[in-house]
Amino acid sequence: MTSEANTTVEAYLDAFGTRDMERVLSHFPPDATWTIPGDPALTPWAGSRTGPEGIRQSLTAFFAAVEPLAFELGTMVEADGRVLAPGRYTSRFHPSGQVLESEMIMRFAVMDGLITDYRAFEDSLGISRTHLGEPPAGYGFPYARGPV
Repeated sequence: MTSEANTTVEAYLDAFGTRDMERVLSHFPPDATWTIPGDPALTPWAGSRTGPEGIRQSLTAFFAAVEPLAFELGTMVEADGRVLAPGRYTSRFHPSGQVLESEMIMRFAVMDGLITDYRAFEDSLGISRTHLGEPPAGYGFPYARGPV
């Protein structure tokens, strides 16, 4: 049986996939929190934001800099309105043109059919390096590669 929280997250992910900003933002209440790891000076979509306008700022920067090439969602797990959604993606980052393949986990808190808190857990160093066109960190998991 699919929970209301899972259904809300699935609807959000569907909207995110279309990059329809108003549709994406319709899934968040005015006091929603949004956290992407990383340094906003290096990756402008990173950091913590509050409310739809803060989320819009993050997503506008993300949509301008990141070209999705592939996304695979794993099995979501829900407990008490919190949803963990593991995934794997491949993205091209602009302006570098480099491609990053990576895994992530998204954590959502859902209440009354809206996402009240979103947090991504991902390789923020790898993302920053790829976005800026720097070589991979060399920590044994070579995800980034040059322009394809």
